[in-house]
Amino acid sequence: MGTFLASNLAAIALGPDAIVLGVFALAAVIFLVSWAIRALTGKMEPFSESFPAPPISAEDAALLKPAGDPDSPYAPPGELPPPLPATADPAPAIGSFKVSTAPYRFFDLPLIGMVFLVFMGLTAMNSGGGGEEIPLDKKYTPGVLIASIVFQFIIMGMVLAFVTWRVKIIDWLGLRWRQWPFVFAIAPVTVFFMWCFMGVLFISGWNTWLEKSLGIESMQEAVKVFQEVKDPLVIALMAVTAALVAPLAEEVVFRGYLYPAAKRFCGPAGAILFSSLVFSAAHGHVVALLPLFILAVVLCLLYEFTGSLWACISVHFLFNAATVTIQLLQRSGMLDAQTPS
Repeated sequence: MGTFLASNLAAIALGPDAIVLGVFALAAVIFLVSWAIRALTGKMEPFSESFPAPPISAEDAALLKPAGDPDSPYAPPGELPPPLPATADPAPAIGSFKVSTAPYRFFDLPLIGMVFLVFMGLTAMNSGGGGEEIPLDKKYTPGVLIASIVFQFIIMGMVLAFVTWRVKIIDWLGLRWRQWPFVFAIAPVTVFFMWCFMGVLFISGWNTWLEKSLGIESMQEAVKVFQEVKDPLVIALMAVTAALVAPLAEEVVFRGYLYPAAKRFCGPAGAILFSSLVFSAAHGHVVALLPLFILAVVLCLLYEFTGSLWACISVHFLFNAATVTIQLLQRSGMLDAQTPS
């Protein structure tokens, strides 16, 4: 009996599902350890009771009349207003980092934990678990895909509702980004970098090694759906989910909220590792863990250096849209189905 249990536990421990769940566990450990280190070393700033006012751009400030103007509504005629008290970000930006942690408070911890547990729970539920394999046309139906879209919007809406009562969404996510045309350079360059990285993994035999050592397919289920499922409605819903819903909902949840909220507790490095590991594990595929982790790290850095979620959304959109386009071209026979994707 003991030998039987030991062999089963060993099989589970080495299985792909256990690896994915282990990545979730690693993310939790990184968060807790980083938080503890910052607390013990005195790098955790105290939480203030008031929220800092959003910064005023130079363009908006230029529209204000001088305080001494008799027609100015901002101060009595002929008097200068008293200087505003300096409002320091509880966690000052480092170097060129622009993502503020000022709106986040101790009560964000439950939502961080809930987002983490929701994605870990869904991943555990969707894992193979050694049960009978469900055919793709039964597993991916229009009803299931619509429910998935609704779920993603519910999670995004919950995060938005939890934060936007404290700070305007435009200021929170940096949506008033005056350098937005840069997305037309940022997105293609980033996607090209990711393709090169995945190409190196493919050529080096990384995917083949995972297939042989774990007995899994390197192709993700979503890709197999495009190749095998016949229902055009399923294909259309998969394309919409991948190219439109995921880039918006996942960026708001993972980069817009989970990363900066975690950064408030465990600093930039710990938050990048934590949120990127959760993002990669939430997709539930062992072969995709490393590429998605690298993509998530790059997206966090883009968010920091641009200060706008538009940069992340554009990269995510192009990355997924290009993948969907390739799969649709293969499905139609216009592209060799053996082309690595």
